Amino acid sequence: MTAPHDRTPNHRTDVVVVGGGPGGCSAALEAARHDASVVLLEALDTVGGNAARSTGYMAFADFDAQHAAGVADSPEDYLADMVAEAALQQKRYGVIFDTALARVYAEESAGAYRFLIDLGFRFGRFVPRPRQHTIDRMMDVVDVASFGALFAAALAEAGVEVRHGARARCLHTDAGRVSGVLWEPSGGGAGDDARPSLLEAGSGVILAAGGYQANHALRSRYQPGHLAATPYLGVATDRGDGHLMGQAVGGDLINMTMIPPLVMVASALVEDSIAVDSGGRRFHDEAGPYDERVAALEQVPGRRAHYVFDDRVYRLRRDVIEQMPEPAVSAPNLPELGALLGCPSDTLAATVEEWNATVASGTAQDPAFGRVVFGKRRLPITEPPLWASPMVVGVNFPAGGFRVSVDCEVFDIFGEVIPGLFAVGDCVGGIAPAIGLGGVKISSAVTLGRIAGRVAGGGERSASAATTITVQTPGQSTPAPGGSLGLVSAASAQRIPIVG
Repeated sequence: MTAPHDRTPNHRTDVVVVGGGPGGCSAALEAARHDASVVLLEALDTVGGNAARSTGYMAFADFDAQHAAGVADSPEDYLADMVAEAALQQKRYGVIFDTALARVYAEESAGAYRFLIDLGFRFGRFVPRPRQHTIDRMMDVVDVASFGALFAAALAEAGVEVRHGARARCLHTDAGRVSGVLWEPSGGGAGDDARPSLLEAGSGVILAAGGYQANHALRSRYQPGHLAATPYLGVATDRGDGHLMGQAVGGDLINMTMIPPLVMVASALVEDSIAVDSGGRRFHDEAGPYDERVAALEQVPGRRAHYVFDDRVYRLRRDVIEQMPEPAVSAPNLPELGALLGCPSDTLAATVEEWNATVASGTAQDPAFGRVVFGKRRLPITEPPLWASPMVVGVNFPAGGFRVSVDCEVFDIFGEVIPGLFAVGDCVGGIAPAIGLGGVKISSAVTLGRIAGRVAGGGERSASAATTITVQTPGQSTPAPGGSLGLVSAASAQRIPIVG
């Protein structure tokens, strides 16, 4: 690279990890446990990324909690569910689903669960989503703050150096190998003469810098303008830094146009809420598939609807409610709340009463819309003040990322491994078409992070370091597990200029 940089003492390590979310933290820990020296660059002042602000849903296959509950599952069953979800997304987007990588994730997910348990993570209940996960395998993390606190403690114990407030700017290469990262304080340099510092990596660089939902300029290259301007959930550092740095050295980005619109709400809030339209009536399964929530809202007059919940839920979920794109409103009772929302108070009251009866009945399935996800405590909407939060369509889960080997090594557009470069978490695109299942994002980040850290740290490689992409033309049936869904052509690939 030609950018000027400083070479100062202690600017060399074995492995550099860019990003401190679950994928980056898991990679750093695994590399350190294989006796590699590791530096983790994190733009924020804490680790944990979006997971520390999420509902904490994670999915695993054939793991200890299933065994204890008598639930029969297998990596093959999980893979089949992922393939089915990716096939649904192929009807909306041009997607490449990497079944070889997904198989490795499914097979090693049980180990990722034990890894988290050993770190001190606690899991609650199985969260049923029978239309997506045909077997109960999705669970919730009891305290999502664990993604920050427990990972921070483990990194310190393992001797990983975490540099907070550090933004990676570009990759350094030497004779075709990625050999380091140029970085600077996340607030930028002090003055025009500020130069990024070079952190050399003797064994490899692992990109775990999150998604690109916060970079509207980058999204505009893959979305229509009116969608690229929509709001997003997540930390402001999700600006595609890892995607851009890897692309600059030839990394093959896939699934970048898959930026599904969704109703921007945390699942933890939905569990104890109902959604009402301008007439004060429920109109869909609030906890159903993400795509169906958007479709239901689009059918509402004026596309205006609200989540309704009581003050107990507000106090429990205040952190996620305050992250939503429009502020919530409150009133001491249902008639006044109805007046605020512009809906008939008697209809709203009848809707809430019907929902409270459903919650109190203990039924496993809502008779009105088939909803099967309820809050842990099955709270009725009763305690004043009562609250309503507007339903807003935006972005939370962009699917684009790099095509990687089963060892998480980044491929270039010709299918060749870029030496010294790995990607995990939201920087990986091959599994992302299955994120609509729920629980895939965080658990795959942890699972693949461990693989990348192990290999970069000098540990055992997988049986095959290459992922075969099978060309599938439009109209072909969904492949059986073991192949790949989608189409990739090196001859037609185009390089996209970088957005700063």
